[in-house]
Amino acid sequence: MVVVALLLAAVWGAGAASGEGATPTPPPNDNRTAAIAVGSLPATLPGTVAGATVEAGEPSSECDVGTGPSVWYTVMASAHERIAIDLAAAGQLEAAVDVYRAVRSQLVSVACGRTDEEGKTSLSFSAKKGSLYYVRVAALQGSQPGSFTLDVFLPTPEVQPPGLELAPGGVGGAVDRIQNVNAAYNVQMSAGTSYIINLDNETRGACVSASLFPPGTRSFEGGSSRVGIECSGYRLFTPGPGRGGRYVIELTPRESFTGRQHYHLQVAVAGPAESAPGISLGNHAHAHGRLDGRRATVLRLYRLEIESHSNLTLRLLAHEAAEFNLQLRNQDGNVIACQCEGSGAQTIQQAIRPGRYYAVVSERRGSVGSYTLIRESRTITATRLSLGTVPSEAQTQTFTVGVLPDVSGPVKVRVDRFSPVFGWQFYGLLRGAVVGGTASIPFTPPAIGRWRAKATFEGTSTASPSSTRYSYELVE
Repeated sequence: MVVVALLLAAVWGAGAASGEGATPTPPPNDNRTAAIAVGSLPATLPGTVAGATVEAGEPSSECDVGTGPSVWYTVMASAHERIAIDLAAAGQLEAAVDVYRAVRSQLVSVACGRTDEEGKTSLSFSAKKGSLYYVRVAALQGSQPGSFTLDVFLPTPEVQPPGLELAPGGVGGAVDRIQNVNAAYNVQMSAGTSYIINLDNETRGACVSASLFPPGTRSFEGGSSRVGIECSGYRLFTPGPGRGGRYVIELTPRESFTGRQHYHLQVAVAGPAESAPGISLGNHAHAHGRLDGRRATVLRLYRLEIESHSNLTLRLLAHEAAEFNLQLRNQDGNVIACQCEGSGAQTIQQAIRPGRYYAVVSERRGSVGSYTLIRESRTITATRLSLGTVPSEAQTQTFTVGVLPDVSGPVKVRVDRFSPVFGWQFYGLLRGAVVGGTASIPFTPPAIGRWRAKATFEGTSTASPSSTRYSYELVE
């Protein structure tokens, strides 16, 4: 066994000496203390993690991935500026790029990125003048080691306030996390006037966000925004007293999304269709409108005056592809009911007390289309039945039907007869009409026995139906 072991050792040693199966020589920047300094920008640096190792105490990646062998670079910021990094991996290499700022003996993570299906990743970060930054390229756990190309450059500078003047019809554009990290527009707003600010994301999976800054803003960094919109949407904004002027809107992309993120931004004066008092919507009225989530016509507000305890039905008719929300709110703005998940036709049915209410039709996800909103309010009624004097056989009695509140409309009384063998059996249906809340309906029992009756107010276009329980009598 010893002879075999010596022979195997001799063969392995010979192979290593000839270069067959030899471990690759570690790259010169394998350790952080030997990091390669990136000179003037832009700079393109070839690199490899083949033969690289993992140092003791090496920081984990902020990209939440397990990493293996790594190499290091350093960048010294000569000014307050953004620095961008592109990495293109060769072969089967999957890698993560992490950027750390050196703070005395500590490393503080500032950015990270991992390669996509094409072996590429990009990132950018805001650098402080005179600060030293470490850039680590590490193979992901389980990845084959390989070479890569690292590009370090200064991207397009951030746009500073006040930006471009926003056209009345809005503006379309694109931002990304590397070259165009923000966009800025300014718009004149008057104190006491309400404005709809609408931001529509036009790239699936992207997330362009907006922040509104007050007049006089000179820098977005450290500035105090008045309104924020995250990942598209709309807001109503009204400048307070003495707060009129030229406001600035900054748009920023989602950091985790690679590629260009397209948007459309519009600011428009809000009219009675978007804010109080809203458009009056009478009972049985049909309101027609059109919403466009790519513009400022994103919602319509309707005012409902409810005079009695009622059953309210709101019907929204729209194309089946239209993603519209239908909401019912009270006069304090609290949502009572909402159809906010579906598309096409929507319906809300709600019992409500007298008062003022609001119906809101709004779009979702940039949806566009026409709609019709129909209101139906019907007073909630209560019906009672009095059988009157219990008659003898073949004698007529009077059923008295009362309906509250005092409404008029059709009623019916169902009469059942009891069979000792088969139980209650339907006998007949008596019809009549309440006038001012009262109806009298005659009934003549054809025979002795047990009888029962139940009254139903059948309802009208303005009053809901209601019924009584059964009333019982014994005819001798």
